[in-house]
Amino acid sequence: MLPEYLNNKILKIVKKYKLSDKHKNEIIKNVEIAYDNAKIAPGEAIGIITAESFGEPSTQMSLDFLEKIIIKVNDKIKIVKIGKFIDELFKINSSVKLNEHSEIISMHDNEIYVPSINSHEKIEWKKIAECSRHKINKKLLKLITVSGRKITATDNHSFVTRVSNNIVPIIGRELSAGMRIPSIKYLPEHCIEAINVTDYIEFPDFNKGNAIRDYRPTKFIPSQLDLNWDFGWFIGAYLAEGNATNGTVSISNLDDNYINNAKRFVSSIGLDFTEDIHNRGFALSRDLKINSSLLVGFIINSCSTGSENKFVPEFAFSAKEEFVSGLLRGYFDGDGNFSADREMIRVSSNSKELLDGISLLLNRFDIFAFKCKDHKQDYLIIPYKYAPIFLEKIGSDIEYKLNNLNKIAEIASKNFGSMRDNTDAISGFDNILIDVSKKLELPCRFVNSFTKRQRIGRSVLIRHINRFSEVAKIKGVDISQELEILNDMAYSDIVWDEIEKIEYIDSSSEYVYDLSVLGLETFTTFDGIVTHNTLNVFHFAGVAEMQVTVGLPRLIEIFDARKKPSTPEMKIPIKAKYSRTIEAVREVALNVRETRLKDIIDEITINVAKSSVEIMFDRKIMRDFGIKPKEVLAKVAEAMKDVEIKEGEDSLTLKPKDKEIVLSEVYKLKEKAKNIHVKGLEGITHVLPIKNDEGAYIIHCAGSNLKDALKLEEAEQEKIVTNDIFEIMNTLGIEAARSAIIEETHKVIREQGIEIDMRHIMFLADLITRTGVIKGVTRTGITGEKGSVLARASFETPIKHIINASLVGERDDLNSVVENVILNQPVPIGTGLPGLTAKMKEEKNELSK
Repeated sequence: MLPEYLNNKILKIVKKYKLSDKHKNEIIKNVEIAYDNAKIAPGEAIGIITAESFGEPSTQMSLDFLEKIIIKVNDKIKIVKIGKFIDELFKINSSVKLNEHSEIISMHDNEIYVPSINSHEKIEWKKIAECSRHKINKKLLKLITVSGRKITATDNHSFVTRVSNNIVPIIGRELSAGMRIPSIKYLPEHCIEAINVTDYIEFPDFNKGNAIRDYRPTKFIPSQLDLNWDFGWFIGAYLAEGNATNGTVSISNLDDNYINNAKRFVSSIGLDFTEDIHNRGFALSRDLKINSSLLVGFIINSCSTGSENKFVPEFAFSAKEEFVSGLLRGYFDGDGNFSADREMIRVSSNSKELLDGISLLLNRFDIFAFKCKDHKQDYLIIPYKYAPIFLEKIGSDIEYKLNNLNKIAEIASKNFGSMRDNTDAISGFDNILIDVSKKLELPCRFVNSFTKRQRIGRSVLIRHINRFSEVAKIKGVDISQELEILNDMAYSDIVWDEIEKIEYIDSSSEYVYDLSVLGLETFTTFDGIVTHNTLNVFHFAGVAEMQVTVGLPRLIEIFDARKKPSTPEMKIPIKAKYSRTIEAVREVALNVRETRLKDIIDEITINVAKSSVEIMFDRKIMRDFGIKPKEVLAKVAEAMKDVEIKEGEDSLTLKPKDKEIVLSEVYKLKEKAKNIHVKGLEGITHVLPIKNDEGAYIIHCAGSNLKDALKLEEAEQEKIVTNDIFEIMNTLGIEAARSAIIEETHKVIREQGIEIDMRHIMFLADLITRTGVIKGVTRTGITGEKGSVLARASFETPIKHIINASLVGERDDLNSVVENVILNQPVPIGTGLPGLTAKMKEEKNELSK
């Protein structure tokens, strides 16, 4: 027998294509065979079957072979092409073939990290959990941002954007020009102190009689070089003004300070130099020449040679700050242009890869550069707002450049807080600026336009934050939660980069590639775009006004047995007699929605002379909400028993009963009064009536309060649904919670277009609820309660479990699967359970005859 959902699918196909009964029976027969073959037999690898169920539709969200990414291995940053990197891993690691198109590698035994964004918009290094590759047969999406950054991926690859003060995923095909995605602005790094030159060149060993090629170096260089400022400066100067060929490294510049810096480094590594001043290039030129075949080999292997081929050496990305500072000064003093008139810092090169590396090094100092290109060269442009940081962290040794840099920094300091910052603007913050202004009783006109456009520049935002903080301190108003959100916005490690153009191009390879990363599942390309891949989509039944966590984060909430879902929701079907008109449904919805005192007041002020709080009601809102003044008075009296309450015509006056009243207590009283619950179900912050396909109304609620919802006369109590599993258990019992776990899990997987055997979900639900309470699949939950020491140790913290078991002499009877697999012996279930007993015929002893 086929499950009902499969029968329904077959019937839809038969109806759609108008198939005959004969064809229908053939389809049913073939599906039954496939279904029986898919059933799990004893001894099958359930984990791999589950991986196959998840695999194809959900993981083919991948990047092009040529896309470069940033990784860290053994505390050293590397820039690699994602395709080449993952292909090499497939050669040396065992992989799981999900189907004929897709493969995956577990990376739990490999310590490889990538820059990833966290929920506070900070960049941190996160471990790669898995790598995958998939065959591709369609065009890829190429996305270009206003800052000049590019990324090429499948159009169902997941990116991230900012919505309602949260970082949320968005599928590539849903992106459009004008939307914003994150680009890295700051790269945190704990750095290496020195490098081994032998990693880049081979020192000749003349004792063995093997001279390299046909030359013998006259001067050796140290086998290890400290990553100090002088070394960094020399590398930067070479990238800007240097050449390496025919056994000679040369640096060309007329400035005395520039050449003296080069001389200082060359002398520090024990090499000689010569100077050559000439007019061979039709203008006066000055070259510092260092004759050293070893230095030439090191420079070419680490930085290349020729203006179109140069790149930032890989060790520079892992180097300590003083090296990076020196490199950037040497490079910008050579090729950089500091324009006080145009209020920007600019540098150009024939090598795009070099400028990409310079841009990433600028991120070490929280500087974000824009990438441009004309018909001849590539450019980096640093907006003038970053000039003070550039001056402090990098600086210049060339007098006229330093003067211009000082002027640009001075302009930036004067204009801070008023600069438009159109290219470094933040969106997706909803009404938080207006809400804070109202809470502090400040005019909303200063933040209305930003809220309406949902765009505010970073420096302007910082100015508002400082203003909010000062006023809150003076008035004694607690806005700590709001300030935390605003500070995350203002001091993030990313720029919300606006999308300028989206186009479709051919893939450069038969495969596309992806990473699975711990945490928020994000990683960063060499070009600086933060990208994402996981089951993680946020929506509310297609309604933009409300959002609910689904996908992988929802599965984690369920299986970890989180006490509260991150975005609780409840659906309340309305009885037919209460939903005959839209006005009736609206009235029910208003009765369900939580209403607090602050929602129905026109004004709330403090009378300093009388040490009291004066509240003026908004009669229109109260009428709309169906709230009477007497109801409000009763609620306030119930919540504030130690307060004198004086009722006016459209007002209330609250005053502490203590004879000696401290003004700060009055401010606290005001904040407490604003949050008094007046009407509705507590915890239901938003309501949205929706008409379903059958014509019945359902009230979608942001927030959950099942206990009180079941008391609603207007609701069909037996059909009320909530995603709060613990609330279901506490209200309806453990069996109802088990059913909810099965339904919620199946809904998440179904919405991703994934088919998975229901028995997997039912098995987990039984395991989570078997003790009569909900326990997560964690080391403090059901895993920590396993009777087997080896089974507990196989999950997490193995050493801790084994040591603790040894200390108390715990016994492991090896009754289950995991511990027997670990010991490579038959599992005592199924065919491994019975033993063989036989009676053997006794042999006669010849000596007894």
